[in-house]
Amino acid sequence: MQNIQFALTFAVAIAFRDASLRRPVILFLCFWMTASLPALEVTQFGAVPDDGKDDTAAFLSALKEAQVKGDKRIVIPKGRYHLRANGNPERSDTLFPLSHLDGLLIEGQGAELMMSGSASIFAFSECANVTVRGLAIDWERPPFSEGTVIATTPRFFDVKVLDAYPVKGGEPVGAFMTYHAGARLPDGRDLDVYDSVERTELVSPQVLRVHLTREINVPVGKLLVLRHQVYGHNALVFHRCSEVKVSEVTVYCAPGMGMVSAICTNVTLDRFQVRIRPGSGRLMSATADATHFGGCKGTVTLEDCFFEGMGDDGANIKSGLYLTVQKRLDDHTVLGRHNLKMVDLPDAGDSLEMAHVDTLSAFASGQVRLAKLESGEGNLHRVEFTEPLPEELREGDVLGNASRAPKLRMLRCTVRANRARGVLCQTRDALIDGCVFEHCTSAGVLVLTETVHFYESIGTRQVTVSNNRFENCNQGGASAEAALCAVAYLKNFAYPVKPGVHRDVSFLGNHIIGTAEAGIFAVGVEGLKIQENTLEQTCRQPVRDVGHYAIRVQDCARVSAEGNRIDARLAGAGMSGAILITPAASEVPSR
Repeated sequence: MQNIQFALTFAVAIAFRDASLRRPVILFLCFWMTASLPALEVTQFGAVPDDGKDDTAAFLSALKEAQVKGDKRIVIPKGRYHLRANGNPERSDTLFPLSHLDGLLIEGQGAELMMSGSASIFAFSECANVTVRGLAIDWERPPFSEGTVIATTPRFFDVKVLDAYPVKGGEPVGAFMTYHAGARLPDGRDLDVYDSVERTELVSPQVLRVHLTREINVPVGKLLVLRHQVYGHNALVFHRCSEVKVSEVTVYCAPGMGMVSAICTNVTLDRFQVRIRPGSGRLMSATADATHFGGCKGTVTLEDCFFEGMGDDGANIKSGLYLTVQKRLDDHTVLGRHNLKMVDLPDAGDSLEMAHVDTLSAFASGQVRLAKLESGEGNLHRVEFTEPLPEELREGDVLGNASRAPKLRMLRCTVRANRARGVLCQTRDALIDGCVFEHCTSAGVLVLTETVHFYESIGTRQVTVSNNRFENCNQGGASAEAALCAVAYLKNFAYPVKPGVHRDVSFLGNHIIGTAEAGIFAVGVEGLKIQENTLEQTCRQPVRDVGHYAIRVQDCARVSAEGNRIDARLAGAGMSGAILITPAASEVPSR
């Protein structure tokens, strides 16, 4: 024992003397400590890897025993295991729910979980110090189909679906999108359609007729992905957990998101991947976001992650949802509601910022004493504050939770070939550094808050996007103003006319290659640095007024745009100038 203690002390001393050794030493210590925990193996309960049989009951038994007895380490030996979404008689939405556990480790040892049906796989609730590592996750029948349009009318079209995606008619279609047949990437400004399919029917073997709720021109010969499910069931879910670590986990497919974290504290993803399964020929991985963080605290860390082929964002990090004030009940209390009637109750002690929807700049904040849902329909939130409400607060204003804006550290990650953004940054104290964004149909990084549809919050502070590479981003569905943006959308996508929605945003040393619109765009920022960036082949096919300049800034304050390299000889045909900053209306030459 003394020798072990000496070795550990020596290792820690080395780690803190030499920064280059710190991470490997800490990882070794974590591995050594968890490996020494007594293990509960799923094979003890009848799971047999690689036998092609259903292992759901065995997994349920093992995880239920861990839940009851509080086992710290669950081992899934290497091999493939088959699971059924409807295999848990107590839950239809989640196969393996786990709650109120402290120090839980799920260790995959290179195992692969092959799922059938629609349900989330793991859902952790109010757990502390939870780790998942060494797993791969896939679905036997992906929640999407791929095929080519062979016939079309204004109100329906026929798709010859590939044999790898057996169809029988009646499958729902929540969204469909066109892809480049040659490059096998999401198409440019073409079809990206949601909520427009009435029904489907099988008109001949593997030919699906898609009936539409409105007239849409879907040309013959187009390669399509039909998403039968977009949101709803995720591979991994964490709710009100703390000290979460997901390491060396790969999600090849999911009928929803790869990983969701809601109201958690300190979440770390290390070498987490959501990607197209090699050799599968698929065009898509998860049908929605690779990762989604809502209302978290502490720090969200993503290191060396790889996200590819999603139906939505690579990472969405938001403080939560804006609540619109419906009524002032008294000097301390309001009724609020999210515009889509989603629930986002603050905790006692949280600080809510108050803003008018025509500016989105916070004019006051208040500490929550009590919050609860009112009885009845509509998800009305009753929020009581400790101090009297400001006179300026009125019906229609929005409340954003400033206590649930986690720090973000996204380092050395890759996001590619997905619909929508690489990163949707809606939090504070964020660093996105050393990452690669390729063929994201929207912005590679979008610093955002909005009151257009989702009402996701909050106005950001201290965001740095540095030393990243953006290649062929923002040329397709859900496109934005630029490959790299800081923007706020008010009603009807109006921009704020005054700075201050976002504060202290820095875009430093990035390399941007190939955009349809601007390379960098910012509006409504107080304290903006755009420095030492290199931009090539921007403004190829702009359709927005702001898309004719490699760097476009408007209605911002304290702006520094220095040292940026923009070669007009490499610009797209739509570029009118290198840099334009308004309302000063001064065009700044590249330098």
